[in-house]
Amino acid sequence: MYFSGTPQHRTGCRASLVGIAATLVACAVVLAISTTGAAQSTPRHSAALEGKLLSTSAECPVVQIHDKDQPLSAVNTYLYHTLQDKRLANREVRLEGTMKTDGTFEVARLFTVKDGKLFRVRYFCKTCNIVALEPGNCVCCQQPTELQEIPVTDDDPR
Repeated sequence: MYFSGTPQHRTGCRASLVGIAATLVACAVVLAISTTGAAQSTPRHSAALEGKLLSTSAECPVVQIHDKDQPLSAVNTYLYHTLQDKRLANREVRLEGTMKTDGTFEVARLFTVKDGKLFRVRYFCKTCNIVALEPGNCVCCQQPTELQEIPVTDDDPR
């Protein structure tokens, strides 16, 4: 490889490249340690639950499976708010996620079930044509959003 410039310039370039390489190696080591540590402290076992989403007076949403109530948590706040939506109370749902050590099922994906078919849940403002991820008012016009259920197709990533 040919470097132009003075000998001091060539030495400075090499030092910069060595510094960049050392930084990349350090980042890779930190990433490897953090993902290995996370995997050991919280084992992830994907599971799916199907049952009736109950409306409870408590803040913790619950799904009823064969007369057993399973408390729920969620990966994201918007998903947790969706689980608390009164419009979904007593609906058949499929929940995908992991069982936590505290006894809750941590939901990563939520589907409603109608006639054995899965539907994605979203919230929509017809006035502003805006889609939202959680229940509440439209961010634009402040009118309540409409709960929509979109059929899951074979093309949808799961």
